[in-house]
Amino acid sequence: MASRTAASGAATPPPPAPDGLALAVEAFGFAWPGADAPTLRSIALRLAPGECVWLGGASGSGKTTLLRAIAGLLPVGDARGQVRTRGRPALLLQNVETQLLATRVDDELDFGLALRGLPEAERRARAGRALGALGLAGFEARAVDDLSAGEKQRVVLAALLALEPGILLLDEPSSQLDPDGRRRLAECLGELARRGHALLIADHVLTPWADCVDRCLALDKGTLVASPRFPDAAARGPEPRPLAADAPVALAVDGLRASDGAGRETLRGVSLRVAAGERVHLTGRNGAGKSTLLRAVAGLLRPAGGRVRIAGGAAVPGRVGLLFQNPERNLFERSVGDEIAFGLRRLGWPEADVAARVRDVLARCGLERRAGRSPLRLSFGEQHRVALASLLAPRPALLLLDEPFTGLDLESRARVLELLDREQAAAGFGLLVASHDPPPAARWAHRRLALADGRLAP
Repeated sequence: MASRTAASGAATPPPPAPDGLALAVEAFGFAWPGADAPTLRSIALRLAPGECVWLGGASGSGKTTLLRAIAGLLPVGDARGQVRTRGRPALLLQNVETQLLATRVDDELDFGLALRGLPEAERRARAGRALGALGLAGFEARAVDDLSAGEKQRVVLAALLALEPGILLLDEPSSQLDPDGRRRLAECLGELARRGHALLIADHVLTPWADCVDRCLALDKGTLVASPRFPDAAARGPEPRPLAADAPVALAVDGLRASDGAGRETLRGVSLRVAAGERVHLTGRNGAGKSTLLRAVAGLLRPAGGRVRIAGGAAVPGRVGLLFQNPERNLFERSVGDEIAFGLRRLGWPEADVAARVRDVLARCGLERRAGRSPLRLSFGEQHRVALASLLAPRPALLLLDEPFTGLDLESRARVLELLDREQAAAGFGLLVASHDPPPAARWAHRRLALADGRLAP
């Protein structure tokens, strides 16, 4: 809510930037309360109107912190230096659900425009242009809760674009979009730059934005450095082990049907088998029904018809684990260690075994130094790793991952692939990964399936 408020003009604007600049960051530093070291150190950044800058950096390097600082949305902490802008920046957050305020798409876009006191005719025109630019024409009456994560991201971005901000800050804008959505967004951003808007794109990948980016920068150990343009490399990943001919079935789905809140059929008789030890990669555009299928398999959504069996039985705690697109939905404990231990304790593991398993999973996921931290104070990518670790801990029969590489740099993606390989070899669970992109390593999955129009095709 704070981000939309800042973009709509209700927050106190920062001091104006010098003439000829849209943004001036001068000797800026920031340390989170209780942190061992500052997240940002002596950041200097200047952005001219019409300029588009790509900001890279490893997961947890401080990209989100810097964007929040520019938008004036940092919480209490030790901040030094100065941020000056020409006009109020608009910020698209990684977790767009925190920016959604209305129940319908048209009301979502109207919120900030109405706060600005614009006439109704102008509000409608601006909203229509923004929705059309992002491929959302005709979505005006759709319920926000019925949208996919990628569609929600585009709705929030459309609401920000309708405000016509002088500075647009984008935090991991490629993470929830399918290739067509990225293409539309890149074209839209290029047009905004040509019209004089300043753009700062924080992302792990450059390729979608290469045609509209003027400069590349990166955060490294809290400092900002120039980064040469480089192609996005593929992450390393172990190839799957051969499946035994008599491998038991980890997941059996027969004739699954489901509808959204408006009665639109999202799954139309889906049938699927995943063997123990098998890796299946499920692709599909934003809104194709991938998340709906995973939620139905996990028992979190009541299907309209069909049958789901997990390792020959029902979806019970410990037997199946689902990693949500938004990792905060998986997180609720006070510390990372307690988060991983929660499921084990609910399943009745002896405390000594819980402690040993938590230590092992923390080490495997590279989270040892985060054990005592609050999961909700970690970066988006780190939250994904914590959520995955908590699901791996009880050694499920089936693991469902919904966009599991969101917010992860290439090195972190490689670690996740290796982690899943080791855990699958040890526990033998079936693995179903839903993503609108190919897996980050070639030949990592046994099979690839596509979901389109509510139906499954190889």
